[in-house]
Amino acid sequence: MPYPMVHFAIALELCSRTPSSSFLIGSIAPDAVHVRGDVTRSEKGITHFVCEDRFPSSEVLKERCQYYLNLNVETNWTDYILGYFAHIYADIRWTETVYSNFEREYQGEKDEMRKIYNMEANQVEFNLIKREEWAEDVLNKLYVGNAYSIEPLLTQIEVNQYRDIKLQWLRNKNNEPQITPIYLKVDVVKSFVTKTSHELNDLYKEWGIESL
Repeated sequence: MPYPMVHFAIALELCSRTPSSSFLIGSIAPDAVHVRGDVTRSEKGITHFVCEDRFPSSEVLKERCQYYLNLNVETNWTDYILGYFAHIYADIRWTETVYSNFEREYQGEKDEMRKIYNMEANQVEFNLIKREEWAEDVLNKLYVGNAYSIEPLLTQIEVNQYRDIKLQWLRNKNNEPQITPIYLKVDVVKSFVTKTSHELNDLYKEWGIESL
């Protein structure tokens, strides 16, 4: 799954370079389940609408997204929900493309595979922070964003806590692995962000959502 800065990069392209703070916090909200501690794969799957280890279909995503949108007409809520579902779609596409390619191309020791992936994904985060002029503005927006509870999936407290944890981690330069990614290269990530944002834009239009 992509890490927060990749989700934010998608948000930038999807929202004409000006994602709201609500969209940004929504775009990491599904992973807030991690604040509960050692969650199982199944528990994480619930916040991502995974059923029996299968990703949700576009029909399921549409139905769930429209259900939550209809609960509240406020703009901040709408942005939050659209960010939430953008996260889920990006996770699905990353798994099907970038991560699938990583698994196929990986040439190291099998028991080191997850460690290498995490190190490269972490480096991608810091590369985006250092390279992209929008990074600081996005992190500042995320800091002031207000989360919502999404019943029965996550509470407002959990999402806010996860946001704070991620911001603290991203702002600590000591967390940078300081490596050059072999698999998650700059062009791979850039291509993914562009393609996924275009797909999401088309998908939202199909769902009757004309502007973000």
